Amino acid sequence: MTIFLIFFAFFLFALLVNYKKEWGIYLTVLLLPAYQIRFEILSIPATFLEGLVLILLLFAAADLLKSHGLKGFVKAELASQKIRTALIFLFLLAATISVFVAPDYKRAAGLWKAFFVEPVIFFFLAVWIVNTAKKLENLFKTFAWLLLYLGGFGVYQFLSLANLPFSWWAVDVASRRITSLLNHPNALALLIGPLLAMLIIHMLTNKTALRSKLFQSAAVLGAAALFLSFSRAGWLAIIISAVVFGFFTRYKKSVIASALAVVLLTLTVPFAREKIISLLQGRDLAQENRIVLWTAAADIIKKNPLTGTGLQGFREAYKNYPLGPDRVVQNYPHNFFLNFWVETGLLGLISMIGLLALFYKQLWAVSKQNKGSALAVAAGMTVILLHGMADVPYFKNDLAILFWLILALPFLQIKDRAGESAVPGTKYFDDVNKSPV
Repeated sequence: MTIFLIFFAFFLFALLVNYKKEWGIYLTVLLLPAYQIRFEILSIPATFLEGLVLILLLFAAADLLKSHGLKGFVKAELASQKIRTALIFLFLLAATISVFVAPDYKRAAGLWKAFFVEPVIFFFLAVWIVNTAKKLENLFKTFAWLLLYLGGFGVYQFLSLANLPFSWWAVDVASRRITSLLNHPNALALLIGPLLAMLIIHMLTNKTALRSKLFQSAAVLGAAALFLSFSRAGWLAIIISAVVFGFFTRYKKSVIASALAVVLLTLTVPFAREKIISLLQGRDLAQENRIVLWTAAADIIKKNPLTGTGLQGFREAYKNYPLGPDRVVQNYPHNFFLNFWVETGLLGLISMIGLLALFYKQLWAVSKQNKGSALAVAAGMTVILLHGMADVPYFKNDLAILFWLILALPFLQIKDRAGESAVPGTKYFDDVNKSPV
């Protein structure tokens, strides 16, 4: 019965995508938590989120090949962005090599598919499909709706314990951590943090968005859910990002005042205050766990500097090292750059750094045309990197898709009213800020 419902949902999704391709982008983003719905096809593990991406690919590819032809498609979409194409190729090559280096080929192949191939596919789908200011406007609205339902259910969960794993209940209500529709408080913070940062800066640079009830509600509930997740790395990342990028808006005084108010409010909550004080005093268990993980990762990398340990290889290697205070064998070192180095080798790390450098370079070009929109996108990626200094903001189905979607935003090509493609990342953002969001 469950598999029937899944495929019926895929059928409905296919009908919508056949009608309007951009609806496939919006629904995939809106249903990012649906990666938790798992099934098998011919003994191959899959998730509902993967199914959405692949169905959208089938319809989009058919249209692209029909309009451009294979040769025209390669020339228009790949050859025109040689550096970007080369970096993505090297990134996928590193991931592919990591499958053969990994201790478990079968599991590594599944991770390769879900964490690398499909997110890169979604990158190109976003670039190809989101090609008008109206579509981008709706994409930001989708971000808001995702924050709205995750944040809304998260607050309800805090009050009612609905669907909250017993391990996060806590005897003291003030120390309760929510997961919303995800499986861990940190997973919730990692997903909503970048979205909240983009939404905040977008509102500060767009008067229409600032007055929108949808955006206002999403910002409030998203911020509440982030706070109730009690992810200190998430708190710090969003505060730093909002202050740094908000400083370049017309509301910089209000941003700084709001950040101070949030910090003071956090310090008035006993459990939150204790969590921060213990961190500053160096007696926090989570902090000790991170140090143990980083130390082990550094030693593992010394032994395998070029290839790393392969996908999911850190977990196996880490079993030979002393565990942290939580006594849990972690999957990753909990640091953005260490994660990539140990899992995908030096090539994976270098190609990822190259992609990030290209991303910010493109945003710099965008900022000359429209500073506000460039700031919003930069804020989202910066939250990922800051939170990623102490967590795993990529190696998860929904987070990998979100990362590549944000990475795609500066490269979108918006067509003007005459049907001509604008310069990637310039006219696109300029049109967006002129449109009501």
